[in-house]
Amino acid sequence: MAITDYATLKTTVADYLHRSDLSDDVISTFVQLGEARLNRKLRLIQQENTDDVTLTAGNDYAALPSGWIETIDLIYSSDKRELQAQNIKSLNSQRSYDNSTSRPYLYAIFGGRIEFEIIADQTYTLSMDYFKGWDIATDDTNWLLTNAPDAYLYSALLEAKAYIKNMQDMTIWSQGLQTAVDDLNNLDSRTRRNATVRMDGALVRTSKFDINRGY
Repeated sequence: MAITDYATLKTTVADYLHRSDLSDDVISTFVQLGEARLNRKLRLIQQENTDDVTLTAGNDYAALPSGWIETIDLIYSSDKRELQAQNIKSLNSQRSYDNSTSRPYLYAIFGGRIEFEIIADQTYTLSMDYFKGWDIATDDTNWLLTNAPDAYLYSALLEAKAYIKNMQDMTIWSQGLQTAVDDLNNLDSRTRRNATVRMDGALVRTSKFDINRGY
């Protein structure tokens, strides 16, 4: 059976396990846990997303976009000024604790939200570039399932083997998953490298770029 969506993925997992006694809920858990592993291992260009973030006046925090797994950058939508990422310890050392307000320029991701060093003096719209996690149960299908169904299959099977306590094929599935992850990361590196080369070549061909002056 071809793996084309969430349902056919779960059916294939059951087929590979040669088990007809596992409930749909159990197999769904295998897929969920396997996908969580993939979301930790992969940072592909297809996962990159941009969403608005609203920082409301009087707050020093804002909600993360749905599906966020890692930030690329965070800027003000109005003037494209970039906010500087900090760890929470560094951010706390620079916080204002006297209830003063201003335009924030520092942030940290902590406690499932975006924390800022100062209370916002007005409502700001920010733009966040970030990696968004795959969510096959919600989306039914996605780029990863279409282009690398083996990654989903092997990751789910690894979780299944742990559940049914049959370690016989664990090495096979583990090697298959690692190969799929490595192939995806290598493909992503080539895609990014080729995109950079094409962009640089386009700059050289325009009258706005003087290769001798470097601008």
